[in-house]
Amino acid sequence: SLNKKKKTDLDKIKIDYKSLNDLFNYFGTDKGTSVKNPYDKNSNEIFGHGFAKFYEKHFDSKKDDNFNLLEIGTWEGGSSASFTLYFPNAQIYGLDRNFKFKYKGKKLKYFNCDLTNNSDFKNLQEKIKNKQFKIIIDDGSHILSHIIKNLISFFKYVESGSYYVIEDFNAPEYYNYLNDSKGSELFIKNILLNLKEKKSFKSNLLNEQDQKYLFENISSIDIYKGDTQFSDIAFLKKI
Repeated sequence: SLNKKKKTDLDKIKIDYKSLNDLFNYFGTDKGTSVKNPYDKNSNEIFGHGFAKFYEKHFDSKKDDNFNLLEIGTWEGGSSASFTLYFPNAQIYGLDRNFKFKYKGKKLKYFNCDLTNNSDFKNLQEKIKNKQFKIIIDDGSHILSHIIKNLISFFKYVESGSYYVIEDFNAPEYYNYLNDSKGSELFIKNILLNLKEKKSFKSNLLNEQDQKYLFENISSIDIYKGDTQFSDIAFLKKI
């Protein structure tokens, strides 16, 4: 089974790299710039979101700090492996409902969790209830309702002065099958705009209290366009 496959030990690996992007490309995560399409093994397409420069802009000065990072949606663990090497003193937590993780390491911990399953989510909350994270990344399903629910569920675990990152946040607009709200929820870019301007909006998933919490706890929102038409990333800073 997948779980028994030999995992690459990140504590023993030596890679000569100059940037986070080098690591993203080495480990084959689409956060990099030149990766073989990880979702289609028969495709020779080379692509990548080119997100490393934005992560470096926000986190390069914290490279050697001791902190926790949580990534929601890890696939085979390429970006978790990259972060493990890039942040040598950080604890990296990966979370996914499909256990395909190919890496292990002393500083790498993995939660097998389906966030749409209430008992799974309760178990996870129990495990992380006393933790704060300097970086939380939502690179999960990209389904509109999931992105919105993750924001309100996880933003409270972000350390003061640190970031909640949403990757590919426009995906539900580009791909109809990811837009499960059928018009009852705003797209993420519009939600981010309202959060920036502290303007209330209609939502079945973010009630008045949730919105008030976000208005009071977000100090800034930086939005960037990566290398492809579908590469959108947002950094929400906590007060």
